[in-house]
Amino acid sequence: MRDFETIVVGGGASGCLCALASDKKVAIIDKDNKLAKKLLVTGNGRCNLTNLQISDKYYNTSIKKYLSVFDNKKTLEFFNELGLVTYSDEQGRVYPISNSAKSVQQVIVNRLSKTTPFISDTILSIKKEGENFVLAGNNDSYSCKKLVLACAKCELLDGLKIKYKAFSPSLCSLKTQSTRNLNNIRVDNVKVSAENNFGQKKSEIGEVLFKESGLSGIVIFNISSLFARQGSFCGKVTIDLLPSLSESQLLQLLEKRRGLDVLVSDYFDGLFVKEIAYEILNRLKLNENRSCTQLNESELLRIAKTIKNLSFDVKGFYPNNQVYSGGVSLDDLDEKLQHKILKNLYICGELCDVDGECGGYNLQWAWTSGYIVGKSI
Repeated sequence: MRDFETIVVGGGASGCLCALASDKKVAIIDKDNKLAKKLLVTGNGRCNLTNLQISDKYYNTSIKKYLSVFDNKKTLEFFNELGLVTYSDEQGRVYPISNSAKSVQQVIVNRLSKTTPFISDTILSIKKEGENFVLAGNNDSYSCKKLVLACAKCELLDGLKIKYKAFSPSLCSLKTQSTRNLNNIRVDNVKVSAENNFGQKKSEIGEVLFKESGLSGIVIFNISSLFARQGSFCGKVTIDLLPSLSESQLLQLLEKRRGLDVLVSDYFDGLFVKEIAYEILNRLKLNENRSCTQLNESELLRIAKTIKNLSFDVKGFYPNNQVYSGGVSLDDLDEKLQHKILKNLYICGELCDVDGECGGYNLQWAWTSGYIVGKSI
């Protein structure tokens, strides 16, 4: 058995920041063979570190008191001191100037390699023996007085008898009825509204990417949290293809377009791509081979309502989730993110029941929580 004063389980964003912020010597254990490896797939390989616009409204719970300790500005100062140069885009998302997540990983590894023992091992279980935590790994066993859990592995809490909310994938693509005819079609500036089976609702405007049997894109990722937080991926998603127009304004536009005197199959040309047009026509079972001048008021109204309410039944999710919803409630942790009952156990990152929207918000929580724990152990 290998003994340490403090062990951090998880070498991702929060675990690494914890070790970087700590004045004490800690050991990091992670199943990967290199620290901060998970960062390489964040932000489509660019690593969206944080966002210039940070507030509680982007999260499932209030983290204001934690942000007061280590917010986005302090995060950028911290990484700047490590040698990382960053920039922000028009939406406030912050990236390394290299546009490569490897730059973020490199500055982290460069600093930690000088001070922090790193062990590549998979922790299978944890228990408390007297004053120590005992960790059983795939390759070895470990003991420590202080333990930091910074990994997305709720089952490790079972041996410690710590309550938590089971993980559910969040920020993921949604499975729906077949959308094969729309596969790989993108629509931008659409309004997406969702309602889960518990009557909770959420809406957002942005881009949607259609999959063969589902919906994807940043807006869908954010909407997916509505289902993830209830642990049930059932409900309905509705897309307003033209949110800038009211239904009455859209009707006027459709009536005017009858003057184009083209086939119904070409009626939407210049308004939507053919795939979207055929989806509307198929849903309404309209004859596409007649003249659009023959479309009556009732049909135009049905077309308008379909454009404003293109609905999809949510039947599940795709396992491409960026984060998890669930974990240990902040109510069970003190201001230092130490468990209120089991002392010397600290929780940070994904194992806390905190999840945010796309745009750097989840990484900001990783940095914030990791820093707080690092300064507390």
